[in-house]
Amino acid sequence: MSPRSHATAVADWSPRTILLGYTALTYTISWSLWSVWAISETGATPTGTILFVLGGLGPFAASAVLVRASDRSVRAWLRDVFEARVALRYYILALALPVALFLGAAVIHVVIFDGAVTPDVLPGVIEYPLFLGFVVLLGGGLEEPGWRGYLLPALQETYSPLTAGLIVGVVWAGWHLPLILIPGTIQQTLPLGLYLLQLVELSILLTWLTNRSDGSVLPTILLHAGGNALLNYYPVGGVAGATTFLGLGLLVGTLTVAVGVLVTVAGTSLGVARPAR
Repeated sequence: MSPRSHATAVADWSPRTILLGYTALTYTISWSLWSVWAISETGATPTGTILFVLGGLGPFAASAVLVRASDRSVRAWLRDVFEARVALRYYILALALPVALFLGAAVIHVVIFDGAVTPDVLPGVIEYPLFLGFVVLLGGGLEEPGWRGYLLPALQETYSPLTAGLIVGVVWAGWHLPLILIPGTIQQTLPLGLYLLQLVELSILLTWLTNRSDGSVLPTILLHAGGNALLNYYPVGGVAGATTFLGLGLLVGTLTVAVGVLVTVAGTSLGVARPAR
C-alpha cells in the first residue's frame, strides 16, 4: 500500500475504528515507556522522570500520528486544539471548579467526620502556580490534546457528548492501570475503584468544558492540572489525607454531585450542540 493510500484509509476510519486504533496506539506508546521505567528501576532519577513524562505524552503523540496519517495538517489541528481565544469565564471556571470541589469535600471531612485541618503540612499558597505549571507541562495536562482534542470529537460524530465522554473516560482510566502496579507512583496509593470512578466522572466534566470552549483544550488542561495540583492542598492532611479511602471518597462524592447536576440540567448533549470534528 502506498503512503497516500494508507493516509486515505486512516481518513476513512469510522469513529469506532478510530477508538480502537487510537487506544491501541496510545496504550502501546505509554505502556512501553512505563514498562522500561519500571523494569529499569530508575525510580525518581532523571532517567526515570524522563521515561515517566514521555509515557504520559502517549495520548498526545498518538493523536498527532493519526492526524498526520489521515492526511490532515498537524499544524492546523494543533492550532485548533490550542486555540486561546476562549471566553474568559471558561478559564476562570477551570481554575475555580477544582478549588470548590476540594473545599466542599474538606468541609464535609471536618464537619461530619471530625477531620482536623492541618495547615502545617500544606504548601504555601504562593507555590500553587508552580504545582499547576508542573502538572500542565509534565504531570498530565498535555494528555488533553489526545483525549479531548482528538478522540472525543471523533466519537462525537456518532455518539452524544455524554456517551462519548464516558467512553473516553473508560479508555483514560484503563490507560492509567500500569501506574497502579509501579512502586512509588501516587496511583499505587489510591483506592482503585474510587480512582477509576473519579477519572470516568471527570471525563464527563472535561467533555462539557471542551465543547463549551469550541474544541480548545486550554481550559481543559487547566482543570485537569488544577485537580492534580490541589491534592497537595487538601486541608485535612494534604496529599496523605486526600489519598485515603475517606479523603478520596469525599472528593469523588463532590465530583459525583457536580456531574450529576450537569447531566440532570443539560441532558446527554451536556448543553451544547455536537461540534464539528
